[in-house]
Amino acid sequence: MKHLITKILNLGACIYDKWARHNLLEIYEKLINLADINGNERILDIGCGSGTLNLMIAEILNEGSVCGIDVAPKMINIAKKKAKEQDYKIDYKVGSSTKLPYENNEFDIIFTCLMYHHLTYEEKSETLNEIQRVLKQDGKYFSFELCGSPDDLFHQIFLKLFTGNSGIMQGLYPVEIIDKSGFYIEKEIKGSSFAKHHHTSYRVLKIEHG
Repeated sequence: MKHLITKILNLGACIYDKWARHNLLEIYEKLINLADINGNERILDIGCGSGTLNLMIAEILNEGSVCGIDVAPKMINIAKKKAKEQDYKIDYKVGSSTKLPYENNEFDIIFTCLMYHHLTYEEKSETLNEIQRVLKQDGKYFSFELCGSPDDLFHQIFLKLFTGNSGIMQGLYPVEIIDKSGFYIEKEIKGSSFAKHHHTSYRVLKIEHG
């Protein structure tokens, strides 16, 4: 599944960059507002794509830093080019959400946006475990994700036939793996319908103590 996703994302990297700048700016702004960034945090964007959210974060940082990671090399190449053109120092890496190349307790804030529908149930669980590992104990994880597959018959049949075990039928990351990974949901906000068919949700997660 990971290899297939990488090929698809590489092929569509340039198209995705234009699409994201046109369709995701309000969502990125909402995530940034939820995070209430003070400018000194160390921030990670997982599944960063072509880096639009990272540039928006970099604009408001003072002494802080932002990192981005994506499984698709071409996405990262576009993100690096955009950061260089705007003279922002953003640390980009090619890598998987299931094995993050970062130290324990490294980040104050972590973001994901429209990533989990690419992952199997097992990969969702591995991803949450990795996020919990690299997030500081008092840090927060902010996400915008699809809540589940559309409920009309066409999409139900199409997704079952062609998405296999991609995880899109399970929507977000299920509550049971949130508990198992050591998180709890501090806040959940219903988002608007995405592409007219997909329900969405913003979540704020914190690490459970004690």
